Amino acid sequence: MIRFNWKKILEATKGKENEILLIVHSLTYNLTPKNYRDPLYKYFGKDWSGFSFLVNPEAVFINRPQFSDREWVEYIAIASYRNLNAYYDSRKTTIDLLHLPVSEDAINNNRLLKIEDNKVHFRFEEVT
Repeated sequence: MIRFNWKKILEATKGKENEILLIVHSLTYNLTPKNYRDPLYKYFGKDWSGFSFLVNPEAVFINRPQFSDREWVEYIAIASYRNLNAYYDSRKTTIDLLHLPVSEDAINNNRLLKIEDNKVHFRFEEVT
């Protein structure tokens, strides 16, 4: 599980998908840049902590080739709206549609997300 501040990541990367995934990758695997030319260098040492979370962030990088970067970034962005306390209390990884500032179409067009019973389910976040 990783915790992060989605707003900080979005502002620092100016919404560039590959850079967002770079930061999430570095948080997941606790990476350090190899040298000052490493793309990770400009993001290294910054505080990305926050109340957004991914339960199984490794799945993003294991399954990354199967889905587009845009789908992964949308997956991470929508996951960032979940309530961390609700997860700690009940291991709830879904989010109610009412709590999302995005349309149902955005969710339906993402193969990593599905809607059931007015809740958004995340393909790789389900706790087994």
